[in-house]
Amino acid sequence: MNEMFLSCCLLLILGLCNERMENDRFYRNLCSMETLQSGSKGFFQEFSNAVVDEVGDAWITKVFGKANSDEERIRIIFTDKKIKDVVLETLNRVQELYRDKSADISLKRRLEGIMENVAGNYEKALLLLSQAVLRAPPTGKVKNIDQGLSLALALFARADTLMALNEYQLALEDLQSAEKEGLPDSLRAKLHWKIGNCQRTLGFGEKARISLSLAEKLLPPERITERRELMKDMDRLNFNESLEKPKEIDKEPNPAVILTGGANATFPGASRLLTIKETQDAGRHAIASEEIHPGDTLAAEPPLAACLLPEFYGSHCHHCFTRLRAPVGCSICSSVAFCGSSCRDTAMSTYHKYECKIIALMIGSGMSILSTVAFRMVTQVGIEGCLEICKRIKLGQNNINEANEESRTKSDEKLAISKSAKRRLRKKKLKEAGEKSAEDLADFTGQEMNEEQNKSHVDLRAYELVTLAGQRSPEDFLRRTLMATFHLKCLQKVGFFVNPSKFNEGPSVEELLVGSLLLRNLQLLQFNAHEVSETRLGNDHRFRGSKTIYIGVAIYPTVAFFNHDCYPAVTRYFSGRNIVIRAIRPLRVGDVLAENYGPIFTKRSLVERQRSLTGRYWFKCSCRACYEDWPGFKSLTNDCARLRCPSEGCTRLLVQPREPKKPVKCPGCQKKVNLEHRLNKLRECELDYAQGHAIMEAERVDDAIQAFAEALEKFHKIASPPHRDTHLAEIALAACMAISGNTWKPTNSGGGERQLALL
Repeated sequence: MNEMFLSCCLLLILGLCNERMENDRFYRNLCSMETLQSGSKGFFQEFSNAVVDEVGDAWITKVFGKANSDEERIRIIFTDKKIKDVVLETLNRVQELYRDKSADISLKRRLEGIMENVAGNYEKALLLLSQAVLRAPPTGKVKNIDQGLSLALALFARADTLMALNEYQLALEDLQSAEKEGLPDSLRAKLHWKIGNCQRTLGFGEKARISLSLAEKLLPPERITERRELMKDMDRLNFNESLEKPKEIDKEPNPAVILTGGANATFPGASRLLTIKETQDAGRHAIASEEIHPGDTLAAEPPLAACLLPEFYGSHCHHCFTRLRAPVGCSICSSVAFCGSSCRDTAMSTYHKYECKIIALMIGSGMSILSTVAFRMVTQVGIEGCLEICKRIKLGQNNINEANEESRTKSDEKLAISKSAKRRLRKKKLKEAGEKSAEDLADFTGQEMNEEQNKSHVDLRAYELVTLAGQRSPEDFLRRTLMATFHLKCLQKVGFFVNPSKFNEGPSVEELLVGSLLLRNLQLLQFNAHEVSETRLGNDHRFRGSKTIYIGVAIYPTVAFFNHDCYPAVTRYFSGRNIVIRAIRPLRVGDVLAENYGPIFTKRSLVERQRSLTGRYWFKCSCRACYEDWPGFKSLTNDCARLRCPSEGCTRLLVQPREPKKPVKCPGCQKKVNLEHRLNKLRECELDYAQGHAIMEAERVDDAIQAFAEALEKFHKIASPPHRDTHLAEIALAACMAISGNTWKPTNSGGGERQLALL
């Protein structure tokens, strides 16, 4: 009877374990797919499901699963009879899809904006006129509307509204842009008049005189009233010579972040207070190379690649992620907006010239923002940058060797880059760079080409990051390969390749190499990317009611080496697209510099954290909070903290004594020690925390940071967490430091997000 009962229990336990393992496997696969595609939206999920169903589990395991390289996986998609036709049937239908310019809509929005401006509704007018600017076609393209001057007229009208809002620097930029686009003669005098007024208000006296004088020359004599007003403006300028220094304007970049201890000579964007160590269990990870104190800035790194979430295309700059005020647009599409000409020109000269005409298709596919970043890593460096990356990380050697082997067959035309194609590639590069004349191009030798390639620079740091390829299932690889081939078809469609393969041809060597690079990106980003955020402040108080909003995703190769801890040592925030890492507790030399990947011990149980981290990042966390199973906030108290043994050289932690004055024996050093002094210091820390919170409530941010930093330094010298007040203080310190990064306060009038409705 007992044996039967035990057998039943064992079978029940085994059944529960198998069920849990199956659930965990399902959750892991679900998490992995979420990094590739966004839920059930878009056509890509339906497409990939159809392909998986068509080829079947046996083919996926026995054929596709045998591929040992990314380039081989890409090749199989295009060559294997089992999968080729079903994939190409969909991918060959890839077409340009984007939101075009519209002179009609631009005119309508401009007239609506002018009416709102006259009525004094300046913010609404600014929104409408910004839409008019973004939808306006290039000058001269649509001549039957506004004589082809839609963009110039929209900029001119928006400048009026900006001047009414006292934003003269932005108004001046719009007026100068309108001047470049060309305005009718009837408006040229008014244009220079407004430019002069902006310059006068900003303190550029001499420039204002020139602009106002030019306006006077252009103004017809019969317009007596306007000439009188113009002369008054010139008289005001003559009597106000104190305006020679330009005023401080609102449109300033985020202040430069200073790294504590200076810059690291080995790891870009990091402080010299840290280094990267590699161990078998933890891989490559950041540790302290010197003592670190709360508040120290340990990293300030620009992204290798970053993409804005589509829902913020109407509120943030597509390139630098700053909030839009008077945006400018792409010359071709109306899908994105930029904060100014500098960001626009940078984007247009690199990635956006390829992404522009397929941006709506990519969003409509349902691909995740991580997949978009994987695509951006390719488009921003161009075809030559991709080929150089492949060469330097030794990616695609099988393709190159096979291409050489098959160069004596007909398929050479499909797999090798012809000399004429190379020549066109070189010619295109030099034409863009403006380095040589046509005669120089004709004599451009292979040796010179090699020298030119040696001068180029590509950032390879991302390709040192883990992909966990050895742990991926064949189906996971297949779905990522399908995404990479979709990306590849998009690149073919937008002219990324100088000599793209034809409809009925297999991919060329360079296409296979770029495809394998895309597949590599899709793997490494799954575990190494960061969400870019901004802090949305409360209406009545900086901190009460504030929350973190995620606006994009980026890859930071140095910060990607920071491992996870459910009790993090650092916090992160963002300044534009740059990530900033600062310490929230003291660390000794050799201590791990860990950040938090999402699940934190104060909010989520051990089981929840382990399931989340195993499913999303494929590792089982063994941090101290997990090993000791620290309680969450619901049951966490200050009595949970342990005191450090006061004996010199002893690292033992001791529970808080019930009788503070009574000595206790330390199990570590075997000495009897009195903990009363340490306990009193602990109570002092708790009072210091309360003082820090009071300073924070008064919104004295810098003073609050100093108060919390000093109190936390004191706590960690005499005690060890978990300790409720300490964790609250660390959270408060992180919130105070984030104020110096991306922040936004909703206006009381609108209340919500100011969007330009681009998509």
